[in-house]
Amino acid sequence: MWTGTLLRLRLGLLLVLGSLILSTPTAWGEPEEVWNTTYGGPGHEVGGMISEAGDGGYILTGMTESYGAGNCDLWILKIDSNGSRVWDRPFGGTGIDVGVEVQKTSDGGYIIAGYTTSGGAGGKDAVLVKTDSNGDAEWERTFGGRGDDVASSVREAKGGGYVFAGSTDSYGIGKGDVWLVKTDRSGVEEWNRTFGGPGDDEGMAIVEAEDGGYLIAGRTDSYGSGGYDGWLVKTDTQGKIEWERTFGGPKQDGFTSIEKASDGGYVICGFSNSFGAGDFDVWLIKVGSEGDLEWSTTFGGPAGDFGNSVRGSDDGGYIVAGWTSQSGSRTSPDEALLIKVDPNGTEEWEKSIGGDGVYSGISAIQTTDGGYLLSGFSNRRGAGGFDFWVMKLI
Repeated sequence: MWTGTLLRLRLGLLLVLGSLILSTPTAWGEPEEVWNTTYGGPGHEVGGMISEAGDGGYILTGMTESYGAGNCDLWILKIDSNGSRVWDRPFGGTGIDVGVEVQKTSDGGYIIAGYTTSGGAGGKDAVLVKTDSNGDAEWERTFGGRGDDVASSVREAKGGGYVFAGSTDSYGIGKGDVWLVKTDRSGVEEWNRTFGGPGDDEGMAIVEAEDGGYLIAGRTDSYGSGGYDGWLVKTDTQGKIEWERTFGGPKQDGFTSIEKASDGGYVICGFSNSFGAGDFDVWLIKVGSEGDLEWSTTFGGPAGDFGNSVRGSDDGGYIVAGWTSQSGSRTSPDEALLIKVDPNGTEEWEKSIGGDGVYSGISAIQTTDGGYLLSGFSNRRGAGGFDFWVMKLI
């Protein structure tokens, strides 16, 4: 059951499935481990997307088989700055409920985007859960039709309410379409838009543009150079498309995360089978405010390497989290990756974290003391099966 869930968690099909053996420090000032810990119970806990909680702590989301009402439940977990668990909450019914992304809201609470088979119109339905600062639910809403629909990324809108990007099989014109939905403060839908062609198109990440519109990063099988291509869609404040760009080569390429750059452009990470040194490689590109390519770079070796998230760092550079498959499998992680680049995408250092098990890096953020938190999940050091995993480095 949980294998199907993994295939929707945060990499292309949200492909994410990291004792630590740390690489030798380099001249770039590579950070060292301060602490690392896991969270979970006797079942599987998968995901581990992390965000700042607003009070010096951090909030994670994913899914749990150990707690809650159903086969697996959407799980949010609050930790303090030292990695100690503050509280956790499961949400869901008798089906499968998964949290994909969590963000702090302006009222001190949290908004979680994901999907559910416990309720809704049929198949998977996108779900938003709004909580207060203690993780207690204020409201929960499902969105979708008879097909499979997923909310992959959510933001609080400047004008009030929430906007999420994801994928829909229920609406649009193709096998799957990029999906953009705007709600009011109570989670009631105000409008929704689909983007795509006759192929399979997925929305993976969203940011709000300076003009109040939205940029959605994902991948498309309908347009581009061949296979899947990375796809960037810009809309106005009402979700109407203003422009779109495809990036890629003849093989399989896609975007998983997008971050605003200080110059008004955007940095986007993902994976590429068309460019780089190996099978798949971590792919990082920078575009201007109108989506024009400024630079593109890849990271990886002969095995499969995938980028899951990119975030800005205090020095104007970027932090990329992902995973590598040292065993040769194209879609199963062995080690987590943490990569630091300068503002031009030049690598400053790279760490791989792993050993005799699975470590998958899902996201990373810089901490107020200049260190880093790398989060994801692992089947090492935990309570059973896979567990949420967070590592502090400085």
